[in-house]
Amino acid sequence: AIQGCVPTALGARQMSNQRHYNGSSVEDGRGLHHRRTGSKSSSSKLLSSPRPPLVQHRVSYSKTKDHHDGGTSLLSPWLSRQSNKLLHTFPRLKKLKRVHLFIISALTIILTIRFATSNGSTHISTSIHCSSFLRSFNQKKQSRSNIILMASHLRHGPDGEMRLRIIEHNLQLLAEQEEEEEQPQPKEGAEEQNNNDKELSSSNTNNISKAKPLKAVLLFSIDTQSTQSDVQTMITKWRQQMPNAHLAYNIISQIIFVPNDPTMVDASKWIVAIEKLLPEIQSTNARVMLINDSFVLTRNVPELWPDDCGDVCGLVWTAPEDDESRHIQSYIRTLSSCAVERYRNFYYEKKSDIRNVHELIVEFELNLSWVGGERGGSVSAIYDYAGAHPDDEAAQKVLVPQGYPAIKLKKFFVTDDPWLSEPETTRSKLPPSFSAAIYKGMNHDLNYLSDEDAERHFAEDGKNEDRIYSSLPLVIKSWLREELIKMGGEESTIAILEAYLAALNRGIVNASVEK
Repeated sequence: AIQGCVPTALGARQMSNQRHYNGSSVEDGRGLHHRRTGSKSSSSKLLSSPRPPLVQHRVSYSKTKDHHDGGTSLLSPWLSRQSNKLLHTFPRLKKLKRVHLFIISALTIILTIRFATSNGSTHISTSIHCSSFLRSFNQKKQSRSNIILMASHLRHGPDGEMRLRIIEHNLQLLAEQEEEEEQPQPKEGAEEQNNNDKELSSSNTNNISKAKPLKAVLLFSIDTQSTQSDVQTMITKWRQQMPNAHLAYNIISQIIFVPNDPTMVDASKWIVAIEKLLPEIQSTNARVMLINDSFVLTRNVPELWPDDCGDVCGLVWTAPEDDESRHIQSYIRTLSSCAVERYRNFYYEKKSDIRNVHELIVEFELNLSWVGGERGGSVSAIYDYAGAHPDDEAAQKVLVPQGYPAIKLKKFFVTDDPWLSEPETTRSKLPPSFSAAIYKGMNHDLNYLSDEDAERHFAEDGKNEDRIYSSLPLVIKSWLREELIKMGGEESTIAILEAYLAALNRGIVNASVEK
């Protein structure tokens, strides 16, 4: 049978609390914030709770020929036409109620589509699977599994081993289950009240505490300087060193090698797994996490898994609500089963138009049009905009003390150079230790610059971007180390960061020697 999708923008219970006033942001009973696209109200209020409520937004776009909602806007007229055909062919069906006739029409269409999909026409099947029609009959259907798709580009040697260690660390945290609070024993004669409390708890408890089957699929592309056999040997050794009881070890279900696509990068890896797992995603209404190895987690993120998290759920909004560039970053986000299918369709429709990574980011991260269906999709973030882009240090200093769970690998360190702490009005234009060769070699997006242009870039922009520019050692930012220590139990995170820096420092030394 075709699996229907729940309206994951909000659970059925929360939907009754949802209100919209001309697109403005309105708070419901749970503290969620909702808006439809087009709202100009700013919402940059900082969140004080370590586990803040989701900041959830609706996205709805006009239906154009390029709109990627899986064709749901066409479904109701299609059913009407099919119903009229049935009435014309079988006049006795006029005695049936309209809703019964629609059901018969839908079943006829589904059987037709199933026959068509056996010949490879899966896009039509997706249209029905995620249609608002079937959603109306499956509003209480919840996801029954969670799937992690981890993308990584591996190089044989210390760099690849470090990447695997980061993946292991992140999977270990993602696999940890939230401990359920101990429930008090019911008092004698309070059975009826206890039953009422259970019913209320069942309706109000979000899915964070309800563990679902979790599995991870690892998707590796291989650096051109390495061979697949070498990388496979490295991965096998890594897996053998994991204890069998290790949570990360237990959730890894598949390891898939995919060709490296320098333009579509991680998206091309995720698509390979989505194609393989799509029947399972549909049948279990699974929620899917798209993730890469560009960051280190500091804690588990159960907030990304609940059904009421939205069609797409991420960590933090990157801009104020009235900024058209507002989005959630794509290095970790979860998608509902319907959002997965829309993402897949959008990928194939846009792939031939993408010429570089910048265009990929614009289309697949900044652009959210593929999320919306006929009723509009929902995009959520755990944290609201923090006054600056979340990669900026100013925003990090606000977010990390609130329990922000991710540290980007390109943003947690600084060069141990006295020049950086000198007043800009008195210090030299370039630090004495600056090396154009290292600056270009360690920042691959700048390797096309001449030495003179590299110096100009650093003086104007690079000095404020935490870029590597000399052979001086890199160290964890002091304020970040202090915050991680305050959190408690973050020794593994600090150890990962220090190991990453040690490898990076060795690479810098080697690069400087080669030059």
